[in-house]
Amino acid sequence: MNNDINDIVVVGGGSSGWIMAARLAKQLGATETNGVNVTLIESPDIAGIGVGEGTFPTMRETLRSLGIPESEFIKRCNATFKQGIRFDHWEYSPQEKPDNHYYHLFNVPHSNNNLSLTDYWLLGMGDKSKSFAYNLSNQAAICDAGLAPKKITTPEYKSSVNYAYHLDAKEFVNLLKEWSIKKLGVKHILGNVEHVAKLNDGSIKSVSTKEQGEICADLFIDCTGFRSLLLGKHMKVPFIDKSDILFVDHAVAIQVPYKDLQEPIASTTISTAQEAGWTWDIGLQNRRGIGYVYSSRHTSHERAEQVLREYVGSQAEGLSVNKFSMKVGYREEFWCKNCIGVGFSAGFLEPLESTALIMVEAAANLLCDQFPRNKKAMISVQKRFNKSFHYRWERIIDFVKLHYYISKRDDSQFWIDNRDPASAPQSLLDKLEHWQHQAPMVYDFENIYETFTLDSYQWILYGMNYQTNISMSSSSYRQSKEANKEFTRVQIATCNALEQLPPHRELLDKIFQYGLPKV
Repeated sequence: MNNDINDIVVVGGGSSGWIMAARLAKQLGATETNGVNVTLIESPDIAGIGVGEGTFPTMRETLRSLGIPESEFIKRCNATFKQGIRFDHWEYSPQEKPDNHYYHLFNVPHSNNNLSLTDYWLLGMGDKSKSFAYNLSNQAAICDAGLAPKKITTPEYKSSVNYAYHLDAKEFVNLLKEWSIKKLGVKHILGNVEHVAKLNDGSIKSVSTKEQGEICADLFIDCTGFRSLLLGKHMKVPFIDKSDILFVDHAVAIQVPYKDLQEPIASTTISTAQEAGWTWDIGLQNRRGIGYVYSSRHTSHERAEQVLREYVGSQAEGLSVNKFSMKVGYREEFWCKNCIGVGFSAGFLEPLESTALIMVEAAANLLCDQFPRNKKAMISVQKRFNKSFHYRWERIIDFVKLHYYISKRDDSQFWIDNRDPASAPQSLLDKLEHWQHQAPMVYDFENIYETFTLDSYQWILYGMNYQTNISMSSSSYRQSKEANKEFTRVQIATCNALEQLPPHRELLDKIFQYGLPKV
């Protein structure tokens, strides 16, 4: 019996399928003599969700590692730059405070020489007429001004401030598909999987399509979305429902063309809290992708569409709305026998912090870096993979729930229920209790599998004015003069950035005309 792992089959296309296929083919040398063969089976009858997608800064390294030029990616995918997320009306309702917002920025809060400005801000230093983000980073002002994170002279994938992307999901898939087949050696099969054959030990022997017959492999990756065709249906791995913590389970989405193609483009996702969920607003080059993610237990589908159309305004007239339902939770195992679930096949929480693609990237990274070339080695990698992703999902749940739980809104039952301690994980409650008297520290994030670490928590906690009282420890903070200098440096950096960085759309236009310099 041959124990080597030489053939991988990815079932399902979409962003998750093509990212996995591309990364594996590149890392494992699909075009080399002793490389691993990577085949992707894609149904010609199942369309992807196809709404605009937000990414995390890790996407820059993913694209760079595949050899895709940043300029080509931006042109092909109608991509724009994303510097973080702007949260409108999450702390208070617009009726209570009409203009309340905060940022989850991709830059880390400013620090220097082990001096954490967050602590000194909590002690009352800095410009108290400005909120946390404006005291700790120049990026909030950059986003307010609609500026890009880099200049046309900045090389590909480099930046003045940290960034990710907004992208057209359908065009992104088309680019990945073309690059994977032509450049990386991925074999592409169009067909619908109709049968799954198993070996005596319960692992998968092959999948069969009407169009291509039986296709055998040593390892199968399930990227079939919510259907979870292999991991869920055939391997029968149970689904752990988390809708008692995260309530949103449906979405309606609409694509809105710009009235004027010179209209400014926001360089953040705009997340606006609503009566039973929140709306996303993503600016691409040619349109805005706008959607309302909501809890069907707290509103009707008809009211959800009404809220979405009211948010869009008169431009929504005559435009059709797409509707989606979501299974909130994750599989009990992500790697069972020789089958790995990735993307929605493995789990889904909600798109609040753009975690869908970062989890696909994380799966690709872990699998590529520790790929077992024989089946005996696969057992230990499988255990680490399952442990890692169980931890990741649980910590993402904590972080997403944080946004709802520390809100001060009580204007609808949705927000009242979200602020009920009974709806929050104990792990989050424990953290928040600790952070009442101690600002978050690196020691609170000791696991390498944390998706959201110290800086992300700081942006959310203090963007929403979470009360951390460290006054009893004020005698430990003896660098007030140095802290004042650092707060001043942030303001100088802000002024410099506002003078030097171009408007977002202007940079995109120049990329089309000139392209970005190669590294």
